[in-house]
Amino acid sequence: MTGPPPPVAALDVLQRLRTRFDALSPELQRAARWIADHPNETGLLSMRQQARDAQVSAPTMVRLARALGFSDYVALRRPFQEALIGRPIHYGRRASALQAAPQAKQIDKLAREISAGQRSDLESVLALNPPSRLEAAVSAIAAAKRVGFLGVRASFGIAFQFRYAYNLIARNGVLFDGLGGIVHDQVDALNPGDLLIAISQTPYSTPTVEAVNAAAKRGVTVLAITDSALSPLARRATHVLLFRADSISFFPSMIAPLALVELLIAWLAAKGGKAVLRRLADVEARLAAQRAYWNPAVRKTRGYEQAND
Repeated sequence: MTGPPPPVAALDVLQRLRTRFDALSPELQRAARWIADHPNETGLLSMRQQARDAQVSAPTMVRLARALGFSDYVALRRPFQEALIGRPIHYGRRASALQAAPQAKQIDKLAREISAGQRSDLESVLALNPPSRLEAAVSAIAAAKRVGFLGVRASFGIAFQFRYAYNLIARNGVLFDGLGGIVHDQVDALNPGDLLIAISQTPYSTPTVEAVNAAAKRGVTVLAITDSALSPLARRATHVLLFRADSISFFPSMIAPLALVELLIAWLAAKGGKAVLRRLADVEARLAAQRAYWNPAVRKTRGYEQAND
């Protein structure tokens, strides 16, 4: 005699959405994408309200639930409701009130709104990525023969910081900067056993999406750092880490992906053992020999004399 099936978690539902997304009809894909991008609202709003926001019919939500293996939409929605218990709810912030505020108070109001949004984005790092998922990503990085870092446009700074910090603890990292329009040629150098870390958020950059597709097709392990379980990066990736980039500004917030990178680097260093310590010692010795950082005790640094000379 078997007992009841184990409860389904919200992350399990998102995983089903990701793995079955390509088999869904365009209308069901629209509903699925809305759920993946609005997990809190999925647990809070009525099915009809969710359908309106997703711009689909209410029966579409029911059909989506059944396509994912649930008896009805209530069963699909329940894991998201349970995930909200004991957690604060973060609603979208609107900037329209800023225009009506007195001019002298606008900058203070803007600073408070943006700061609140940044805190919410930071909380998304742990809310969307359970420890097991973070551990799996770190293990994949540590096991890779070579690690490629890819991010273009808004994500380039995150990829650069990731590779820069990674280079302090390991020698096998390479930044794919696409200089001269050769990002595809650079990524093509990765082979099975290597790892591609690809970073992007909506609107997703075409070179990154194409590079991920090509790398995955060749058997390269892909770690996607992105804003949706249904992003084109996540759907081809072996490992997926999520973040929110919400902001009342015209530009997406890069606070959360940067925090995620810092977390991964810290955990890689913590688990790296003596090899990491030896690498850090080598780097520190090289930087000291190069006089890489300003030292007022040195009479001359790169040709400039100190003011007290």
